[in-house]
Amino acid sequence: MLQQLDHLPTGFMMASARDLHRVLPAPSLIHLPGDEPRPLFVSILLHGNEDVGLRALQSVLASRGTRHLPRALSIFVGNVDAARAGVRRLDGQPDFNRIWSTAPPATPHEHMAAAVVEIMKQRAPFAALDLHNNSGRNPLYSCLPGTAPQHQRLARLFSPLALLIESQPSLGSAFAPICPSISCECGEIGSAQGVFRAAALIDKCLRAAPSLFEDGEGDGEGGPLEIYQAFAVLKVAEALSLSCDGTEADVGLSPEIESLNFRDLPAGHPIASVRAALPVEPLQAFGLDGARIAGLFEQAGAQLLLAQPAIAAMLTRDLRAIRQDCLGYLMRRVPHPVC
Repeated sequence: MLQQLDHLPTGFMMASARDLHRVLPAPSLIHLPGDEPRPLFVSILLHGNEDVGLRALQSVLASRGTRHLPRALSIFVGNVDAARAGVRRLDGQPDFNRIWSTAPPATPHEHMAAAVVEIMKQRAPFAALDLHNNSGRNPLYSCLPGTAPQHQRLARLFSPLALLIESQPSLGSAFAPICPSISCECGEIGSAQGVFRAAALIDKCLRAAPSLFEDGEGDGEGGPLEIYQAFAVLKVAEALSLSCDGTEADVGLSPEIESLNFRDLPAGHPIASVRAALPVEPLQAFGLDGARIAGLFEQAGAQLLLAQPAIAAMLTRDLRAIRQDCLGYLMRRVPHPVC
């Protein structure tokens, strides 16, 4: 399932995400040499419709021309089949950002993920960047696999906002024991700002001094970091119909639901409208460990309300993304994020 290359294949620099299968027919790990041997690891297209990583890499490599890279670069190209179709993942596929479990691999995709981690562990990467687009309107932010200083310093190079998401089998978490690691949420698909900021981060990491993440180094980079911690994943019950455009459904989301992202929401804030006497709980909350969380919502007539204050993130109107992944997250501020 995984192929390795020691060069950029012909056509990579000009390919769109939807055409990349003509260049790379399978998930691929590409190793490019550089003056500094410890590589920067960059993951792109774990979700096939999120092309920011591909476009950012193409921009950085084009700007270098024929010049040697200042640091070695390893690129993991993920779900090329979903990219061909322009979707997050194909029906029947796993989410490529949920196959990086620390448990012994049990599926072909998990074996592939484990192989990528082991190969890169042997190469002692300098840092790991997993590049994504958001399915909803959010500011640019990074996802932290933990609060270790090196992860925070890397995050500060990208954005002053960071979301702490622990205990998920994500690529960012898989690389956290190996090197500084973050996942970058680079705005909605097609965002020029997201591509620019992702390219700037790649370039900074390629040119960075080897001591960037050591104690006392790089503390002036990027300014203070505001960290939020996700505590609940929101999912719509699969058996219920769903709409976000006013169409009649069991669960109706406001067309403006994405405007709630990164806002303080008080207890009693409406989240959705729901039909009476539904056979299952319409909006279900889970901890990041998968355990159900009770008491986060209360129903008042046809409105489903927050039962406690929270801050929302990644709320989306994309019905396919909601069904395949989640509606979004609830989070709180981390009191003392100083590293």
